[in-house]
Amino acid sequence: MELLGEISERFRLFGELECPGMSPLYERLSLGVSSDPEVLAIAANRREGQPAPNLFFAAVHAVLAKEKAHRLARFYPDLLEDPDRGDPYPAFRGFCLERKERIEEIISVRAVQTNVVRRSALLLPAFARAIRRSARRPVSFQVSLPFSLIEIGASAGLNLYWDRYGYDYGGRVRWGDSTSPVQLTTAAQGEIVPPVPDTIVNIERRVGLDLEPVFLDSEESVSWLQALIWPERRDEAELLRRAMELVRAEPPQLLSGDALDLLPGVLDAVPPESTPCIFHSHTLNQFPPEARERFAGLVREFGERRDLHRISLESRRGQDNSELDLTSYRDGVGTWEHLATCDSHGYRIRWRLPA
Repeated sequence: MELLGEISERFRLFGELECPGMSPLYERLSLGVSSDPEVLAIAANRREGQPAPNLFFAAVHAVLAKEKAHRLARFYPDLLEDPDRGDPYPAFRGFCLERKERIEEIISVRAVQTNVVRRSALLLPAFARAIRRSARRPVSFQVSLPFSLIEIGASAGLNLYWDRYGYDYGGRVRWGDSTSPVQLTTAAQGEIVPPVPDTIVNIERRVGLDLEPVFLDSEESVSWLQALIWPERRDEAELLRRAMELVRAEPPQLLSGDALDLLPGVLDAVPPESTPCIFHSHTLNQFPPEARERFAGLVREFGERRDLHRISLESRRGQDNSELDLTSYRDGVGTWEHLATCDSHGYRIRWRLPA
C-alpha cells in the first residue's frame, strides 16, 4: 500500500493546483484530507495506479447521491440548489468514516474514466492541424480526407464524436454543427486564434480502447460517469447528458483490454486510404513509465510504415495546466509540435503556433 505521506501530498497538490477556480468544495476537502490520517487510510485502499483524489471524491459523490438526506449533501451544489457555504469538512469526514466499507469497495474496483466532453474543444484545433498535415496539396473545403479515430482510454467514447458538436471560441471563431445538442464554448487566449478544419471531415472509423469501457446501456456505468463530475460543474453534467444521448444513437466500437496489446491490431485494420489518428486526454498519467515508453515505441514503429497522427492532451506533474501536442508521421518521418497550453477541463486554450 502507498505510504500515507505520499497520498497526503497527492491530495495537497490536487487542492492547490487543480481545484482552484474549478471546485471550491474539492479544494477545501482536499486540503482537509491531506492532514487527516484516518481519511487518508481509507483513500489508500484504492485500486493500484489510479489517481487517489479523483477516485476517492468520485466514490464519496456516488454514495452521497443515493443518500441525499445526509447533512453532507447540503454542501454539494449539484445535490442542493443553494448549498451551505460553511466548512464542509466535519460532515465530509463523518460521512467517510461512517461509509468506510462502501467507499473502500468502490475505490478498490473502480477506475477514473471521465468523459469531459468540453475537452473536444481542445482537441479540435489539433485535429485541424493533423488534417492540414495530411493534405498532399492545397485543398478546398469540399475535399474530404478520410480519417480513422483511435482513442486511448476512451471510457464511453464521447470525445470520438468531436465532429458532431458545435464550437465557439469566445466569438473569435466558430465551427461545427450549430444544431447539435452539444455546444461547446472555450476561451481562446492570446493573439493567435486556434485553427479549425477547413475541409470536410470524413471520419470512417471510431474505435475506443479502454481496460474497462463504459457502455451507455448500463445504468450503473452512467451513474459512475456522473459521479466523476465535480459538484460545481453543472454545465459539464449537462454536456455529458446531451453527449450520451447523441452517442447512444450510433455507439462507437469500444474494445476492452490493454491498449498496448490492442493497438497494433487496430492500426493494421485501418484501410490504406484512411489516415489513423490516435489521441488520448489525461490518460497517460495512469500508465507506468515503461508502458508510456512502449506506447511511444508502438506509435513510432507504425509511423515508420505509414502516415499517422498522435494527439496528446496531458498534464505535466506539478503544473496547473495541460499541454496539447501533435506528432505526425509522413513518409516514415516523424514531426513533433507543441500546439497549445490549456486547462484540463476545456475552458481555455492558448494556441502557440503561427496561423
